[in-house]
Amino acid sequence: MVRPAATGLATAFFRLYLLDALASGPQRPAALLAAVATERLPFANGAFGRALQSLLEGGYLAPAAEAGVSLSILGAAERVSERERWTAVVPAVLRMLGDLTAAKRPSAVAEEPPPDYRTPDAAEAYLDRVLLGAVRERLAVARDGGTPFALTLARLDLAHEQVATRRAMLHRAMRATLGGASALLGGDVDTYRWGEAGVAVLAPLAGDPGRGERIAALLELRLDELARTMTASVRAYHGARWRVRSAGIAWTPELPSSGALLHAVADALDRETSAPERAVA
Repeated sequence: MVRPAATGLATAFFRLYLLDALASGPQRPAALLAAVATERLPFANGAFGRALQSLLEGGYLAPAAEAGVSLSILGAAERVSERERWTAVVPAVLRMLGDLTAAKRPSAVAEEPPPDYRTPDAAEAYLDRVLLGAVRERLAVARDGGTPFALTLARLDLAHEQVATRRAMLHRAMRATLGGASALLGGDVDTYRWGEAGVAVLAPLAGDPGRGERIAALLELRLDELARTMTASVRAYHGARWRVRSAGIAWTPELPSSGALLHAVADALDRETSAPERAVA
């Protein structure tokens, strides 16, 4: 008899289980194994360990305090991809088992498609899916009485006569902003790349309803400082012109979905016209 573990099914299942369970925060592998053991799944021993090892080796999980593990940024992205794959597979399995209620295949995204506030290319669409999945997780926790949060978007609108130079400046500014986010904004924030020229920040309110606006102001100052420094110190960047826009909104029950929240912040960002275009001679 071939056990499911021998075909890789058990390992694939436990990869999904680990990625989903750790979305709420760091946990100890032993506690997760004890929890899933109560399900009495027909999987051979060892699959849980193989799944855990593959996620650690791939950089999807990182060691945490008290012998625990936590999701990395790559792990958050992989969780979104795994959920989409299993959402596509499960209806077919149910049909083979005779469940007629699963005849209609659901969409890959359970809540709603990503917001259409712009038309990203393939790379940007992948990054936006990661952000969307993170917003959905925070929103689900807040709905259940958990910690409320704020979403902040900041965008560096940059122009240069050389397309390659413009892209290099944007990449440098985004990397510096994301890399120094913890020191600038606090260790409890999560930062994401938003499109080609934007940064998104998810931060718990912690009793401060105006935290989103304050983070927006800090991001605006940081991006402006980076653009000014690059343009003044690197000869190839001379002649660049830029404008920084930012907006932050705290989640409320009036914003029932992740798409509604993203639309609200993006609309606030589009209305941000007070920042003039800047240049360094």
